[in-house]
Amino acid sequence: MTLISTLRAGRTAIDAAFQQEFGVTDAIADIAVDGRTDYAIFTEIIANCGAAPDGNLHAAFDRVARAYLEHLPKTIAERKGQILPGVIDLLDAVRETHPALGLATGNMARGAQIKLTHFGLWERFSAGGFGDNDAVRAEVVAQGIRALAGCIGCDADPAQALVIGDTPLDVEAAHHAGAKALAVATGKYDVATLQSSGADWVLPDFSDTAAALAILRG
Repeated sequence: MTLISTLRAGRTAIDAAFQQEFGVTDAIADIAVDGRTDYAIFTEIIANCGAAPDGNLHAAFDRVARAYLEHLPKTIAERKGQILPGVIDLLDAVRETHPALGLATGNMARGAQIKLTHFGLWERFSAGGFGDNDAVRAEVVAQGIRALAGCIGCDADPAQALVIGDTPLDVEAAHHAGAKALAVATGKYDVATLQSSGADWVLPDFSDTAAALAILRG
């Protein structure tokens, strides 16, 4: 929930997809999701419910991912979520000095596009790393850094990147990828927990644009 709150629209779409494809109810009820990739979440559910008896997790993932992406636009519209406080002001301010911004999200690319397009944010990002086929969040961050560097025509130097996230796993992934981490307590984890996770900076939210910009601009 770094940029938006969908009010569990994604979870609802996941449950609907597993019900449709495999007859599994409450598929995500006992699954940890915060800071993880869609691939990791979906394949854990598939393994738990025995939806891939032949051991082909990739095929089962592709099947349920298609169903999830079919359900997601409807659940996003029904849940009536919101852009989190300060996000628009911060994106506008950053754009003045940084013409290109990248995403590093555990969402699969099409899922991220559906969610952010609903809130008018997708076009603000030039490139990204996504959770379509990797369970390792640090690799998603590395992919995002490489994609953004390619977009703007510079070397992919993780030391020059700053990753924003709202979970300890986001912080860990940023550091494993060689980047700095700014954690924001707009999700499940409070400021103290994010500080304990080793984040380089922590903010309660993005309502103080000046404070966030001071960190982003170094």
